[in-house]
Amino acid sequence: MNRLLRIAGENDIPIVDMRLKGKEEALSESCGGRCIIAIDRRKVKSRRDYKVKAAHELGHCITGSFYDASCPVVPRGRCERRAEKWAVRNTVSPSELKASLKSGMTEVWELAEHFGVTEEFMIKALKYYGLWNGD
Repeated sequence: MNRLLRIAGENDIPIVDMRLKGKEEALSESCGGRCIIAIDRRKVKSRRDYKVKAAHELGHCITGSFYDASCPVVPRGRCERRAEKWAVRNTVSPSELKASLKSGMTEVWELAEHFGVTEEFMIKALKYYGLWNGD
């Protein structure tokens, strides 16, 4: 999480706690060339979940992958994939992941604990790096 906070700070991207409507747990907005990330801590399940959400939203900000749900010109899926790839690359180092696997960490929960992310995110990272042999 420290690395993510450092990247946010270096890029002048505040991460604020904000009550969000509906099911929304986190979001990032760009206004006037400045990005802000809001995370509703009341909806976040754990520290790992917070880290994953922060990484994903920071991915939107750093890559400029924003979309307007009412505008079909910029596909939402493409923006989400770019943000998620950035999040994976900046939370799970491929060399550290391979070293962890070689050292005997083979369970998703072990790897997720080691990297401080959710199991769902760890599976995404394993798939991204071509190391997922599961379903």
